[in-house]
Amino acid sequence: MSYSLIISTLSLSVLCALPAFANTQPATPANLQTSTSLPSAISDKLSKSGLSSDDISIWVMANDGSAPLISHLADTTRTPASTQKLITTAIALDMMGADYRWQTRLYTDGVVVGDTLYGNLIIKGSGDPSLTHDRLSAMFSQLTARGVRHIKGDIIVDNTGFVNVAQDVNAFDGQGLRAYNAQPNAFLINFGTLEVSMIPSGNWQFGQSPETVQFSPTDGAVAVQVLPKLADFHAPTMIQGDIQSCRTKPKFGLSADTLTITGQVGVGCGQASEWLTFADSKVFITKAVKGAWQALDKDFVGQVRLRQPYDGVGRTLSPLLSFASKPLSEQVYQINQYSNNVMTEQVALSLPLMMGQKTSDFPKSFALINTWWQQHLTTPAPIMSRASGLCRDCVVAPRALGELLAFSQTKPTFETFKASLPIVGRTGTMTTFAKRRPHSPAIERAFIKTGRLNNVASIAGYVMGQSGKMYVVVAIINADGAGNNTHAHDVLDEVIEWTAGQP
Repeated sequence: MSYSLIISTLSLSVLCALPAFANTQPATPANLQTSTSLPSAISDKLSKSGLSSDDISIWVMANDGSAPLISHLADTTRTPASTQKLITTAIALDMMGADYRWQTRLYTDGVVVGDTLYGNLIIKGSGDPSLTHDRLSAMFSQLTARGVRHIKGDIIVDNTGFVNVAQDVNAFDGQGLRAYNAQPNAFLINFGTLEVSMIPSGNWQFGQSPETVQFSPTDGAVAVQVLPKLADFHAPTMIQGDIQSCRTKPKFGLSADTLTITGQVGVGCGQASEWLTFADSKVFITKAVKGAWQALDKDFVGQVRLRQPYDGVGRTLSPLLSFASKPLSEQVYQINQYSNNVMTEQVALSLPLMMGQKTSDFPKSFALINTWWQQHLTTPAPIMSRASGLCRDCVVAPRALGELLAFSQTKPTFETFKASLPIVGRTGTMTTFAKRRPHSPAIERAFIKTGRLNNVASIAGYVMGQSGKMYVVVAIINADGAGNNTHAHDVLDEVIEWTAGQP
């Protein structure tokens, strides 16, 4: 693929394209019908849900040139919630390739003598979406394997690749500790979250079927494990558990240097874990890096700090190590299976860096996505303020999202993309479909990403018909309380099942 046009129009797109889209509604093509009669099975579910037919848009079409099976308000822009992740991941696969890997590079401005580095260690992040605590430790282990076991200097983290990308973690819904509110960073560690595992003492009892497996706590004592291990940080090592409950949750408090846990945790079903967003990403990075290195070099007494403009001025940097991420294919799988927000933002923000830009921000990323869209598709591009769909001002027309999904079917990366989507009734966010509809023909024959906000319920992906023909399916409900309305989700289930029953 040639990216010359994208590069040449990037600055113009940043300045002009996004504001223009933000203030206009996509025009409806004159040759397309925007509303058709819904199949009775779907309209019946819609009636029972208390929703209006104006609250939902549906696009169902085979990628064979035939007319759409359903085109109901398909050119009405809707807030897509997490189905927007398909936009980011599909375009990233096309632009970057399934085998793309981020490189975290380690340099020094000093010299290695024996097993000691005299000088500073510089870590330059490039946006790796899944540099988990264990991979951070593995990176440092590779450094020690190359002979650097002690550092007589500072560790400097260069995370300047992303600029002005983090917002207040409480800004979206006031739930700043929740993992879905973690913010992107060019050197993101452990998804920007602290993993708190609460591990009771006890034994598992195994019956003759999975349903009869039970955990039997021996007492109410619960060990607490916190990862990554942070330097200069305090956390409890033991708390009290409620052995009669699986659902009792304690309250967590998280400051720059302390984790507090008050109340009991339900351990009747075994280990419980929480992922807590660390509000100050700068503090989190420095404490995590220092903790990981001190686990290998207990004599380290230098500072861990973020790169400043004066760092490296007048000095020659020598490369020590390049640590490769997991391939994009694995990252996309994790994003779409488990709807990981911050990983999606990382991927989108990496696009300008991959294209040779020195720094990235959201305007540059969305300008690239917009330009790509105009080059490859005919529908209006989505309006995006965040890449993951964790936004109330993001909109896309279902037909436009459907066109992207159909385009993806023609690309060499399609099987990778399709495999990243939850299998209906079996994996990811679609696992519980089989409990709701145990005899549905869609089970194991549909690949669907879901989305939900308070006022949004959505699905998008691919459904296999009775003959094996693959249909693109997009359905988005925007209505008060739709995200928590079980009847609204029943409507979306019906769209999937109805499509699976087609030829």
